[in-house]
Amino acid sequence: MRGRMVLRTIRLGDWDPAALRSAGLVLCLALGALAGHLYAGACGEDTVNALRAYLTDYCAVYDAGGAGTSLLSCAVLYFGYAAALLVLGFSSAGVVLIPALAGGFGFLAMYTVSCFVRTFGRAGAVLALGLLAVRMVFTLPCFLALAGPAWELSTELFVMSFGRGKRSAPVQYGSRYFLLFLVCAVVLAFGVFCERLLTPALFRMIAAQVLA
Repeated sequence: MRGRMVLRTIRLGDWDPAALRSAGLVLCLALGALAGHLYAGACGEDTVNALRAYLTDYCAVYDAGGAGTSLLSCAVLYFGYAAALLVLGFSSAGVVLIPALAGGFGFLAMYTVSCFVRTFGRAGAVLALGLLAVRMVFTLPCFLALAGPAWELSTELFVMSFGRGKRSAPVQYGSRYFLLFLVCAVVLAFGVFCERLLTPALFRMIAAQVLA
């Protein structure tokens, strides 16, 4: 019996909390992506027709060089999630809102892809790749890098506020947390530059091949 207890303790000790948090966030992303796909597939025929007309016009204007994401819009798309995670790391509400934010990230990304697929068929997936590839390369790793520490700190705040209360040690926000955000901010700023430089050309190149 004692040997079993020791073995169980060793097994439990092998679980890395950071790895569990990362797995939980990835699961939330996947569930959000599944929900986005199902929601896009559940749209009625009228919605699909309106969406098809909008995306067709959008692609035509974009292909002609008349459309592009403004600098302000790029900044919101790239820094919105990072700023939200930084704020939620200082709130006990982040225990629930950070996984929800991960689900929202996956939902919006997959919903966009699914809308293109419903409009253009298999070619829509390639078009969506041209539109989202650069953004996802920068935003997804930064989201996961920031969400884990923010979720940990938010959980500690939640436990301190509603769990052990005053008996808990104060939550420590070390320089590493802010340094991580600073590094991600630099990466995301470079991503905004790449978005405005590469995405229009990439999308037009793909659209010229797919929609020809």
